[in-house]
Order: sequence, then structure tokens, then C-alpha cells
Amino acid sequence: MKPLFVYALALCLGLGQALAQQGLRGTIETPELDYAPGQVLVKFRDGITPLQREWARQVAGAQLVRRGEYFDYELWQFSPYADMRVVAAQLRQSGWFEAAEPNWRVYLANGWTPNDPLYPQQPALPFIRAPQAWALWRGDDRFIMAILDTGVRLDHLDLQPRLLPGYDFGGDASGVRDDDPSDPFGHGTFVTGIAGAATNNSRGVAAVAPKGKILPVKVFRDDGTGWLNDMLDGIGYAVTQGAHAINLSLGSRNYAPAWDLVRDALISAWNAGVVVVAAAGNENNMNPFYPAWYPVCIAVAACNLDGTRSSVSTYGNWVDVAAPSGDVYSTTRDGVDTYGRNRGGFTSYAAPFVTAQAALLYALVADGPTDRSVARAQAVRELIESTATPVNYVAHGIINLQASVEKALTVPVRGRVQIQSYAGSYNGRTVEVVLRPQGDGNALVTQSGTLNAAGDFSVSFFNYLGYYDLAIRAQGTLLKRVPNARMRYPGVSGLNLTLIPGDVNGDNRIDDADLLQVLFNFGQNNPSIDLNGDGRVDDADLLIVLFNFGMVGD
Repeated sequence: MKPLFVYALALCLGLGQALAQQGLRGTIETPELDYAPGQVLVKFRDGITPLQREWARQVAGAQLVRRGEYFDYELWQFSPYADMRVVAAQLRQSGWFEAAEPNWRVYLANGWTPNDPLYPQQPALPFIRAPQAWALWRGDDRFIMAILDTGVRLDHLDLQPRLLPGYDFGGDASGVRDDDPSDPFGHGTFVTGIAGAATNNSRGVAAVAPKGKILPVKVFRDDGTGWLNDMLDGIGYAVTQGAHAINLSLGSRNYAPAWDLVRDALISAWNAGVVVVAAAGNENNMNPFYPAWYPVCIAVAACNLDGTRSSVSTYGNWVDVAAPSGDVYSTTRDGVDTYGRNRGGFTSYAAPFVTAQAALLYALVADGPTDRSVARAQAVRELIESTATPVNYVAHGIINLQASVEKALTVPVRGRVQIQSYAGSYNGRTVEVVLRPQGDGNALVTQSGTLNAAGDFSVSFFNYLGYYDLAIRAQGTLLKRVPNARMRYPGVSGLNLTLIPGDVNGDNRIDDADLLQVLFNFGQNNPSIDLNGDGRVDDADLLIVLFNFGMVGD
């Protein structure tokens, strides 16, 4: 006869994989797996016999891959389609394991390195800490960067896999438009390669955004002239084609009232949820450059790889961020597999760094490619600007890809609690927030914090994106469920919960065990059992337990 703990384990696991699949379906658009598919590392608590371990594997539906050669652990294999975070949480909840965790991926300290042969000649990418960012997140191919420029070499082998069908609004020398946004100059091809060359394909260069699509929008004529009406139409086209970020490595230092038409078009794009990035100009002064001057744009200056300003870059407190440009390698229009280096330090080549960063981040803050809104665009912009490394020649600093991705993966949960019948100070009282798959009572992860005097709390969860249920308790209360919480940056806020006291031992029910705890501590000053906060465990606390006796938390 199998020992009782095996049956308890079966109940806690919910027969493992079915609930693991349910947990997986409860999330939306999570980053790619950062653990070995279907694998969990377990360490049994002391006293579990080899036979009991075997029974536990059978109940969990796991195959033993190997035992630790030098340490007492086991590597288990489940279905590769199951969410191992859910499975590990179910194992931990059983109480029979000292540790149970997915078999997490380990990275070199320098992050993820693509296999593109020219990547070692792209020092600008390590400078913005791209490899460390890529180790966490490399983007989503359903998110779109629109490059409004001179077009692109459509048959370039390092661009072709990333390109969407675009349009030529500039046209030929006579202005005749068509659906062939080929690049007669090379500027657009170079800009496009910085943002979105095919990456980790054993060819050419790597891009700032290893995943994502490029929408080429030609807004210059074949003779090199550019006109505002073509730019206006290109902006509208990018929005209607589903772009999440627009790159404008173009502009003019000469203001005319007609530029305000472009401003209005860009405001319309922003209102549709599109992040607008524009080169700040190459004037070596602080004067306005259009359209980057308009607040709707993220204006980008150029910096060198030592952090100093490029000698030609426009600068000033109206310029938002800086990005590398003085030593940038990218695709060229000279052939189907050709590359070149820019040493001029022009802001044209700094802007696509930020556009690609915006596309990477958009995929983390949105529920999917159709989830495009001002709120999502604002979250992306805030991530870019708030994580930049400060310098004295722009408002926010030099972009930091790693810091922005890490912040996007960190989801704060903020709110306020009120405890029934509590008259003391909330300040310093413990609060726990439990993250669960939707419709599943099993805890994935728990974060603890403290309340302030008003009952406010804030905790954060890292790399759990999607929709989950939350359960919140303060010290001595039952859990209160918050269903369908959207766990994406900038987080869950405005929670206002009334909690029921009496669960002294934290098992989420008010029963004899809690009553005994109050009786054993009667007359003492024990804050963890002082349910009404009057500084003493007494009749009032006993009455709270009796009044709520039998209640169970969510």
C-alpha cells in the first residue's frame, strides 16, 4: 500500500500535466522559454526513501532523466508543452520537496551572442548592452518597424527575411508612385539594417532587434528630393499597415508652417498607438530640427562609443535620448550581400537604434500586435527614457537596451488594503501577493512586502507576463482573490481590498489551529496574532476568530 503522502502529492499536483497545460493557456504572449522544455529539477526533503521517490514520479507523470552525480537532486522530464513554472509550483506546494524549479537556462556573463560573422565588428551593440537584453528577450516577429526613408534594397539577403511589402510614395523623378520601394541611394538600406537585419542567420550583421518585421516606406524621389506631401502619406500608410514604431531619419532645420501638418500627422499616429522616433539633426547646435523638435517624437542625438556626443549631432534639453552612430556597421545597397561602416556620427544612424528598441519593448507591454494604443506607446517611451544612462547633452541619456528590457519584464502590483476590525497602525505589517494561473489555486510565485501607515503596498514580479489571478493577504488575514490581472508593464495598480482577519497560521482558513494560537498567546503583545491591532492578544482577538470561524479565503 502506498504511503499517504503519495496520495497527498497526487492531489497537490492535480495529476500534473493537465493542470500544467491549463496554466500555459492562462498566459498570453509570454517571452520565449528560458528553461529546458518540460524539465524540472527537484530535491526531496530529508527522509523520503528511494521507493517513495519512485512513487512520486509516477504520480506526477514524470520520467527520470538523471540523478545528480555529486549532489542529491533529480532531473525530471514532463511534456515539452507544459508550463514548467506551474508544474514546479505544484510540486513545491505538496510539501515533499526541498526545492523544485524549472531547469533554467544559464547564460555567459556577456549575454546572448548571435552567429552573424560581422557581429564582432559591431561594437555599438555591446555598448548599449544589447547582448544582455537579448539573453532575456529578442522580440516578436508580429511587431512592425516602419522605416520612412529612401527605400531599401529589397533583394538584400540579410534584409529580405524581415521585409514586408512596402510602398514608394516618393516615386520616380516625376513623382509617379508604385509598390516598389527600392532604394536608389543606400541611406534607407543602411538605416534598415541597423534596426532589423536578419540576426543569428550566419550571415552579415546583427540588428538591434533580432526579431520583428520591417515596413519599407519610400518618401524620397529617385532624384533625391523629398516633399512634405509624400512624408504625410507615408506616415498615414505606416499607421494603417499596423506599424508599432516609425523611424524618421530625415528632416529640416528650416521651419515653415507646413511642418505643422507633419506634426499633426505624427500626433495622429501617436494617438493610434505608434511610437515615433526622429533624428535630431546634424547641426552641432541646440537649434530646432523638424520633425524631431515636436514633443510627439522621441528625438535622438548621436553619441560616440565612449559616451561623448558626436561632433556633428544636434543636442540640448529638447533632445530626448542619444544612441551610437560614430562606428556603426550595416547593410548597403551595393549588392545582395554587402555591408559597410559609417564613421560620420550622423543622427540618421542613431535613430534606428531607438526605433528597434521601441519594437522590442512594444511586444513586451502589449497583449499582441493588435493591442496598439496611446497607453502602450507611452509605456514604451517611458521605458526607453527612464532607463537611459544620463549624459549632459540630452534630456534623458544614452539608451540602455538591457535596462529597458529588464524594466519591461518587471511588473509592479500596487494597491491598498483594509483589515476588518483593525484599529492599529498598518505601518510595517507584512503583505503577501500570490501569483496563480487563471482559475488555478496553485501558487506560481509569492512576493512579500510591507504596508505603510495608510495600508498601501507595492511588490514586483519578474518575467511573468500575461493574465493571471492574484491572491493577496496581510499578516493574519485570509487571501483575497483578484481575478484576471494583466501582468504587463506598467503593472497592476489601484487595487483596493478589504481583508478578513483570523487566519493566524496562514493556511487560508480560520479554524481550531488559529483559535489555539490566540489562546496560547493570550495576554501577550504579539503583533502577528494581535488581530485588531490594539497591542495585546485578548478577548477582542478571540472574538474575531470566533466570529469568522470556518471561513476560507479565495
